[in-house]
Amino acid sequence: MAETQLIRVPLNGSEDSGGAEAVVVVEIEQAASGIVRAARPGQVAGTAARTLSESFDQVRAAAATLLDRLTTLPTPPSTVEVELGVKINAEAGAVIAKTAAEGNFTVRLVWQRDGGGGGP
Repeated sequence: MAETQLIRVPLNGSEDSGGAEAVVVVEIEQAASGIVRAARPGQVAGTAARTLSESFDQVRAAAATLLDRLTTLPTPPSTVEVELGVKINAEAGAVIAKTAAEGNFTVRLVWQRDGGGGGP
């Protein structure tokens, strides 16, 4: 059974915010097996290994690959919509969730081709 924990996720590197590190606290599910960091309910258990910006670079790369593959079909669609559930993991960063409903973030991306037959 998974238990819920809170972790600090730095938004960007500290140099981006003038030395003061900006963070967001994210609720994650941690597998109850093995050794896990303990924290009282409502307390932060740790800090993520990657920044939120670095984590979403992974999601951005996945979206770019999806767009490339879907728009280069022999008969490309005029509109492409992709909806991803994104979970934050303390070690792995952003992970694409099994369903959008179980993600910490729902990311909806829409590309529409212009009428001239050019790219998205």
